[in-house]
Amino acid sequence: MLVASIATQPELVSRLCRDNLTAFIPRGDTFPSLLNGQSFLMRYQSVAVPYSRNFFVNHFAARRTNSIVHRLRNPSSRIMSSAVQPLYHCAHLDDVEDPEHYRQGDFHPVSIGDVFSRGRYRVLHKLGFGGSSTVWLARDQKKQFESEESESLVSLKVLSAVASSKQPTEIPELHIPQELSKILRDVDHPGRRHLQIIEDHFLVEGPNGSHLCMTYPFAGPSILSMSETIDRTSGSRGLRGDLARKVAKQLAETVELLHSAGVVHGDLTSSNILFRLSSEVLKWNDDEVYQMLGNPQTESVITRDGSPPSPAAPSDLVAPIDVSSLCNPQFLEEDVVLIDYGQSYFTDRVPKDYTPATPYHYLSPEAYFDSKLTFASDVWALACVIYEIRAGFALFEPFLASTHTVLKQMVEMLGRFPDPWWSSWDQRLKWFEESGEPKSEAEQQKAGVFVQAEKTSIRRKLCSIGIPDEVYDEVTTGTPLEKEEADLLADLLEKMLNYLPEDRITMKEVVQHPWFKYQ
Repeated sequence: MLVASIATQPELVSRLCRDNLTAFIPRGDTFPSLLNGQSFLMRYQSVAVPYSRNFFVNHFAARRTNSIVHRLRNPSSRIMSSAVQPLYHCAHLDDVEDPEHYRQGDFHPVSIGDVFSRGRYRVLHKLGFGGSSTVWLARDQKKQFESEESESLVSLKVLSAVASSKQPTEIPELHIPQELSKILRDVDHPGRRHLQIIEDHFLVEGPNGSHLCMTYPFAGPSILSMSETIDRTSGSRGLRGDLARKVAKQLAETVELLHSAGVVHGDLTSSNILFRLSSEVLKWNDDEVYQMLGNPQTESVITRDGSPPSPAAPSDLVAPIDVSSLCNPQFLEEDVVLIDYGQSYFTDRVPKDYTPATPYHYLSPEAYFDSKLTFASDVWALACVIYEIRAGFALFEPFLASTHTVLKQMVEMLGRFPDPWWSSWDQRLKWFEESGEPKSEAEQQKAGVFVQAEKTSIRRKLCSIGIPDEVYDEVTTGTPLEKEEADLLADLLEKMLNYLPEDRITMKEVVQHPWFKYQ
């Protein structure tokens, strides 16, 4: 496999990183050892999870997968401006925030056992972090006091002081759900139960400033983490076919509801779709939490000058839970919830200087070329997610993706961009003729491209699911789609992936498509 080979070839890895550096820094997933090519695979070793006939076709989970909180588009925790004098040594734990975030205006120091909101919420474990927040598993002790059988586990998100300093209407993660709850109060719609809700919000004062905190129902692994593994193969679907269609329908109905309320989600990705956890999980006591999720892994915060850390930083950094521990089908409901309104907005109140921040492989062409998101941009992103839900891997390959490599994949599958987009993309000349057809192998080699362009189509990609790869002689574990389903899904995706936004079908048309009813 490509990944297996590059991990032991430092020169090749260095070339890939150099050519695709812009894919790493803005997106924020850091691979500190990637340039020397030594321990890349160690961080992404995969483990087989017991097969379950009532949930998965086949399921692999990453031992060191990303945390539940998606971090692809957030600034890297280890990339720091040279203008800031570092105070702390870098942590050795995987997937922890840079301790340099613990300064005035930035992160609030949180430790296991801390309590918030006058003792109501007690921190049990770490769920993850982003560019402007940390997220924790907490116990709602008020619910627990009212009933030992209550579903008292919650997600507690603590925003940085800078992010919290905005007006409430300028914090979409707070404002959008609050407005939606008012607008949809009397609306009976199947998508409503799949919207993330805020159960509580409050401010906490700390050494680094005032921080907005929000609590949500504790939810399970994302669609991405259910199938993410460094050695996944084409056709290794994680979900049963009927469950994939069910989940896709839930998501489509949810997006249709958002659009009917005048909201563009702006960040539809497989990492922002979480499975609901069973009631039994949400009732776990502390002992059960640690038995099932493991004890928190911590590492002391160490200053560069040897002095004790100031109150601005926690005494220890905490690694997030291993998401694979929640991938047991017994823990999950066959329901999903759409999260993360950080990029969402009401179409009649578009934020000033709005810039799309979605991972490259979900961005629509108008987002690339015009820096604009609309309802139709959500339709494009949803098409990418639907394919990923059904196939178990991304429509546009994200590994080491850059703007140009994703645009290349679009043209390979959908043909030439309309003007003026086509002529404004100067990198097209490395791969394509002016007609949009791939150049000859010799011409592409002469241009020095690493991965050559090849013609494909949505239908061809769908029909290749579960088919052994003759090049690598891989045995795939998925099963091919029946021709009828492949034809239906191809028809849906082709209508959602028209280049021009005005040519894409609307969400009302998406939810009515016969693919969702295929049996």
